[in-house]
Amino acid sequence: MKSEFFKSSSWSFTAVVFRALGGLTINKLFAIFLGTPGITLLSHFQNLTALFTQLPSEGVNRSIMKYWSDPQIDEVERVKLFKTGLWVTALIFGSTLSVLYFRYRDYFFDRFINDYTPQQFLTLFIPAVLLMLMSGYLNSVILALRRVKAYAIINIAGLLLLVSLVYFGVTQGTLDQALLSFALGYGLMFFCALTYLIYRRKSISLGVGLPDAKSLKKISKFIAMAISAIALGKLLDFGVRDYAIELYGLDRTGLWQSVAKMSTSYMLVFTGTVGVVYYPKMASLIHKPEELKQYVLKVMGFVAFITLMCLSVYYLNKEFILKLFFADGFEKAAYLVRYQVIGDFFAILSYLLAYLLSARVQTIKYIAAQIISAVIYLSLISLLIDRLDLEALTMAYMWRYIGFFLILVVFNRRLLFR
Repeated sequence: MKSEFFKSSSWSFTAVVFRALGGLTINKLFAIFLGTPGITLLSHFQNLTALFTQLPSEGVNRSIMKYWSDPQIDEVERVKLFKTGLWVTALIFGSTLSVLYFRYRDYFFDRFINDYTPQQFLTLFIPAVLLMLMSGYLNSVILALRRVKAYAIINIAGLLLLVSLVYFGVTQGTLDQALLSFALGYGLMFFCALTYLIYRRKSISLGVGLPDAKSLKKISKFIAMAISAIALGKLLDFGVRDYAIELYGLDRTGLWQSVAKMSTSYMLVFTGTVGVVYYPKMASLIHKPEELKQYVLKVMGFVAFITLMCLSVYYLNKEFILKLFFADGFEKAAYLVRYQVIGDFFAILSYLLAYLLSARVQTIKYIAAQIISAVIYLSLISLLIDRLDLEALTMAYMWRYIGFFLILVVFNRRLLFR
């Protein structure tokens, strides 16, 4: 299994290493030129774009990967799913923009609109986010077909465009332009994916047309799980970060965010390497419970071992690593790493089990696990924030994912311990 896993993961690992390095390069550019306030605003802006992209990513794109990976789904059904997914993605984008901007602009957008007028900001923001959505959608098709090498090359090319545009935005532009360069650069990956699919159009059947009810029903189950992930994940994170900014200011919040962004970087390595191979393979074994169990347990054991080693190296060298990937002064955040890395370990294992619920379309259990973990997180923040200051945020994060992991073990126990 290990040799097969390494073989199928090699290209995705290469792509993810580039993505992680690119993400860290972007962090460093913001840290050097804009300091801790820049890191805080970058995290906040990335969280805002995620509010637009996560529902399509976790809902529509995950359903495409699930059903396109299923050997029992024929080509006609796949094309219908693709067409329907496009409509659902467009509807989600329009609805999200209407709620976040036209109803709650002060809360979600005003921190980022300083040098532009709101209309000028939207002129760049809307096409950038649409390109991000379409990029993720096309990549999900490529992954479902297990064209991992193509996926890797597309991501590496897109990453080079992203870093180049962010460098220009940070060094030559205003704060608004620096933030928007991230969204625009990320969206350029769409053109790389589109070029590949046009080139392979004879072997990959896609299309544009009206949605159908059967496909919509399949996608809607994943949409329900994704809504819970957003409300209890990215939306919750946005609220907690906004609370921290009000409480501690951009500078001190930036210390916490530097530690959080390190977590994001290696979580990206995990989801981009293991998830790229793991989820489609798991979906293909959904009708073979015993093989699925063996595959999941072996991957979990392997991932746990590698994760423990890597997080230990990070923890033992935390001051050096924070200075290396951010800038001088960020080593002051090293005391926050202790609880964060423990939380990260359980978060990584939890994602493997959450993928399992998603692939088996166990919507109620997936949502329940998200709710319980969010309650743990918010309760601990409210109880500990006055006493532990910024460290309350990382301790709450740790217990949130320990709880999430244990809940998911319970919910998957019939498969794991059968």
